[in-house]
Amino acid sequence: MKHTVKGLLGATIAASCYAVAFTPSAQAVELSSKKVGTEAEFVDVSHFCGTKEIRVALSVGAVNAHRQIKRAELEDEAKKCPNIVEVGFADAGGNPEKELANIRSLAAQGYDIIIIEPDSGAAAIPAMRDAVKAGSVVIPVEVGVAFPGREGKDYTLAVTPNQEQMAAVYAQFIVDTLKGKGNVIVWGGAPGAPQTAAQMPGWKKVFADNPGITVLEGPVISNWDPAQYQKVTTALLTKYPQIDAMYSDYSAGIMGALRAFKTAGRPLVPVTGLDSNGAECFYEENRASEPNFQIGFTSSWTWIDRLALRKGLAAVNEIDSTEPSIVNVALLADSTSKDSALAPKCDPQVPPDVSVASSRLSREQLIDVFKK
Repeated sequence: MKHTVKGLLGATIAASCYAVAFTPSAQAVELSSKKVGTEAEFVDVSHFCGTKEIRVALSVGAVNAHRQIKRAELEDEAKKCPNIVEVGFADAGGNPEKELANIRSLAAQGYDIIIIEPDSGAAAIPAMRDAVKAGSVVIPVEVGVAFPGREGKDYTLAVTPNQEQMAAVYAQFIVDTLKGKGNVIVWGGAPGAPQTAAQMPGWKKVFADNPGITVLEGPVISNWDPAQYQKVTTALLTKYPQIDAMYSDYSAGIMGALRAFKTAGRPLVPVTGLDSNGAECFYEENRASEPNFQIGFTSSWTWIDRLALRKGLAAVNEIDSTEPSIVNVALLADSTSKDSALAPKCDPQVPPDVSVASSRLSREQLIDVFKK
């Protein structure tokens, strides 16, 4: 059957015209919800498709370029299962109340699998619980290993990059690059974002183990918006005469902060984040004139919603899943490394927010995402 991809608009939110197709049996299937592993352990989605018609939806707190790619990856994965007949989409536009309303509406419309990127954090749990009660498989993503709530009751399971481990990778890169001494700004995302909360233990431990590192402020709210990074950094540069590095989990956003450094005539400093072509190109453009400027980027894990879909299909179809639900990440680009595989790479034909190396989409598909 032909797939359809739909956005959730106000006129359709209140609808409850679909019956929920099933109630998942938490006892009947092993989803490996606590398993930690790597991308090498991923399994082809065909193992989980089943035959019954399935409707899938993605709910996000707000859209950004990173989430545009993740949505495209989800839709691409769903196309591999001919019995997935719809991939719905709900964007709360940064409004926490709308985010909760969207989750409940998707459940009322009978979506079998609801994948949630909950910017409102734990506040979204009551809505997720209602969706589970309505019979949907509910999978929050990106939330880290300490996300509150009860698995099997408040949500089916969480699927996430290992945020604490990733944060430790970023922090160690900064420690190594600064040779154990310097002043650091730590950036976060949206207020209450589970990703930001989940990363804190990782970077705090690394920096605490290196007393020469001083965290000037953080996590600083950015809403993962490059314009906000730039605006706030302008104020931080006025406040602090010496900033030696910036910790971030979003390289496309940290570009805004680096532009503020250049506008202020301050030397560029080492930064971290999820890999993006634009940030690597920026490094290539500036490395000769900015000797202290270094980048340490991990995979941008835009495949995370693919993994969530496979876990959801496993739950719906009662097929055991041995894939990890918590995925460790490593540096993908490290300008300080002697390993040529980690050398920053700029592709001038690819949009700035794209990480070809991180994605399961082809280079051409990634370019097309930003043509729509």
